[in-house]
Amino acid sequence: MTEAAVPQRLLDAALEAATIHGIAKLSMGDVARRAELSRQTLYRHFPSKDALVAAVVTAETTQLIEQVVAAAVQETEPQASLEAGLLAALTVLRDHPLLDRLVRTEPEALLPLLTTDTSPVMVQVRGVVEAILAEGSPDLTTDAVALRRFADVVTRLLISYAVSAPDDPPEVVAHYLSTFLVHGAVASGTPLEATP
Repeated sequence: MTEAAVPQRLLDAALEAATIHGIAKLSMGDVARRAELSRQTLYRHFPSKDALVAAVVTAETTQLIEQVVAAAVQETEPQASLEAGLLAALTVLRDHPLLDRLVRTEPEALLPLLTTDTSPVMVQVRGVVEAILAEGSPDLTTDAVALRRFADVVTRLLISYAVSAPDDPPEVVAHYLSTFLVHGAVASGTPLEATP
């Protein structure tokens, strides 16, 4: 195994261990054993349990974002692009084993990772939402404040739905949210699409 492959192997092992045991009971020794590496190797790449957990959350968020972006760029209309991105996010979040485990058993460990303005999840997701919105609606990029506000609303809605999934199927929620957000933005004067 190459040295470059070690961090990913450790992240995979940490994800597996956290999914089984949760964050509170996550053991650095267990992660090293699952990765079939020494504890020294683990600590060389991740100096603490907090650093390891943050890296796992960041890696999982990055994968989610890649799926959301891939879905959103398939559509050319702003509302369709937003709906496709929301659907991808809601589907992945609903089926994510670690998120499901933490929501059920350790919400107190999960919430700070997701909901603080400076959390890696909030920062990453907001950045991608801004990029998708700017791509789908070039007029919106002329008003940086409106773009930031709209991206913040979408980000907070996604995180809220991640923590507490609605009863409706993801496609119903994605359609409703995209319609609500786009028409609400148009009504408020935020240029997302031409009004009919």
